[in-house]
Order: sequence, then structure tokens, then C-alpha cells
Amino acid sequence: MARQHLLLSLLLRSLPFALLCGCSSVPPLPDGGGPGIVAFDPVPPEGAKTWGPPSWQVGDRFALLRGGQQRIDLTVTASENGSYTLTDASGNRMRRGHDLSNLGEWGREGDQALHELTPADVRFHWPVWIGKRWRCQYSDRTAGGAALPIETGYEVEDLDTVVTPGGTFSALRIVRTSRLKLEGGGFLDRVSVVWYAPDLGLEVRQILGDTSVELLEWVRPSASEAKAAEVLPPAAATKQ
Repeated sequence: MARQHLLLSLLLRSLPFALLCGCSSVPPLPDGGGPGIVAFDPVPPEGAKTWGPPSWQVGDRFALLRGGQQRIDLTVTASENGSYTLTDASGNRMRRGHDLSNLGEWGREGDQALHELTPADVRFHWPVWIGKRWRCQYSDRTAGGAALPIETGYEVEDLDTVVTPGGTFSALRIVRTSRLKLEGGGFLDRVSVVWYAPDLGLEVRQILGDTSVELLEWVRPSASEAKAAEVLPPAAATKQ
């Protein structure tokens, strides 16, 4: 039963925008770390089209639809120290690197993480091209829990046309395979598929087990709105 619980946790954590509970008291994170990127294809094939990282702005807003039922609203509320902060409708926060790596989740208040990936789950290794592969190793640390050593591999398989409730996009199909690196653990690899739309700079669809997460809405504010969002506290910024 404990092993099944860990597998379920790994599956859910592959979704980097889960809704979080607001906790007034957060237990400490366990110690743990990893080397980060351990392998990657260094150069694209001759003539291959490549894509670089997007640039998100404070005030960008997008909504996701999980399993056709659950709406998740997120706003970019900060861009500093090499990372973006995304805040949900309840004020919970997640952080992604400017390279779109997954760094972890925080509650509505305080600097203590609820869940942190150390040094990061490198979801993209730029530039990307069709056929590119990379692998990273990190520690998956949850407050009050154990540190799980994880190795995750990515491969960009192709460029697809993807139809979502938020529109139709040309999107790179990326297969993500995660493995718990515990000696004698016997865990099966966990596989998910992500579709990333370079023109939009967002993941527009993910298939996690038997659950889909799709882009529902996306709004980039005007220059004046983005400037106003930068001076608002996060709670106010998410209510625009």
C-alpha cells in the first residue's frame, strides 16, 4: 500500500501546476539534492528547426482544465532571481525557472516550501528540436516526508497539431519518463506526454496516466496592465 501511495505521488507531481492547500504551519523539508542535468544531445541535426525558451510576463494569466472538469487558474505574479512565480486562485504559489524547469510549490504565505525539486526537474533543455533527448537527476522533497531520488528523461518526438478548449496549436510532443532511483525499489517507470506550443510558450496539453490537462484560456495583458501587475501584491494580481 505504501508503495502504491508513492507511485501515485510521483504521478501527481509530474503535473507542475497542482492546486495546493494553504497551510499555516509547514513541517521542514527533508535533506536531499541531485546533480541536475546528467546527459543531453549537444547539437541538432544539420538543417533541423530549433526553438528557444519563451519569455513570460508578470500579469500573464492562463486557465487549465484537468480531467475535463477541474479548472485551474494561474497568474504569473513575479519574475525574479531566475524564476517565475505562478499563483493560483487561492493564493498558493509554484515556481518555475526561466528555463521552465519545475522548482516546487509554496503555500499562500512564508518562504518555506511545501514541495521542492532540488536542484530542479528540467522540463526543457534549450534549444529544443525534434528528436532531442536529455536526462536530469534531482531530489523530490515534500515537507514532513522523505526525499525521493528521481531520474527523469525527456524526448521530443514530433510536432503535432493539437486541438484544446483554448484553441488549436502546433505543439512539440515530448515524452517524459521518470524513475525512482532507490536500490532494490522495484518501481515501474512513470510515463507522461506533454505538448508544448512554441508560438505560445506554454504546455497546452498533458496526459498524466489516464488524466488529461489542457489549456482552457490564455491572456497576455497589455504593457500598461503588466506594469500595474508588477506593483500589486500577489493576492491582488490574481483577482484581475
